[in-house]
Parts: sequence; C-alpha cells; structure tokens
Amino acid sequence: GIGGMLLLTGLFVLCLDASIRAFSGPDVPQLSYASIAVVFLAGNALGSAAPTPGGMGAVEGALTLGLIAVGLPKEVAAPAVLLYRVMTLWLPVLPGWICFNQLTRKGEL
Repeated sequence: GIGGMLLLTGLFVLCLDASIRAFSGPDVPQLSYASIAVVFLAGNALGSAAPTPGGMGAVEGALTLGLIAVGLPKEVAAPAVLLYRVMTLWLPVLPGWICFNQLTRKGEL
C-alpha cells in the first residue's frame, strides 16, 4: 500500500545518500535528505517517461544533473549515481537470473 511505497522511496533516498557519501570528501558539501528526495523523485518521474527498460539512461542523466543543480560537484555526482543504479537496478537482477536458470533447468518454468 501507500506505507510500503513511502518506505521504499525513503530507503531509495537513503541509498542514494549513501552512494553520494561514498564518493564525497571533507571538502564536498553535504546535501539534505530533502534535496536528495526532490532530485530522486524528479529523476524517477523523468525516467518513467523514457522508452527504455527501467528508465536506463534517462534516470542516470536526470539524477546526475539534478544533484549537480543542488550543489554537488560533477566528480561526485556521476559516480554516486552509477553506484546507486548498480545497487538498485542491476544487483537485484542477479538473484532473479540465477533462480530463472535453476527453474528452467529443472523444467519448472
């Protein structure tokens, strides 16, 4: 329901924040959770309009430009967004792919 979607969105924002912190140094200004949330929501809205699976390309570009617009250096924004997308888009595919192959071999699919 709505509570689950709010929780999921909040966790995605925290994941993006962790990715930003992974590439930030002491001289990089820290962004507020609110500004990261606005960038996240806007980036995903733009990505939903893209004709690619999972908004590939569009979400990355929108998130990177959004983070730069709120004051994050591009040297931090680009790798942080790529790490975030690997963790939230590509990493979850791996267990699904493994299960799909096992179920296909067993003839259960």
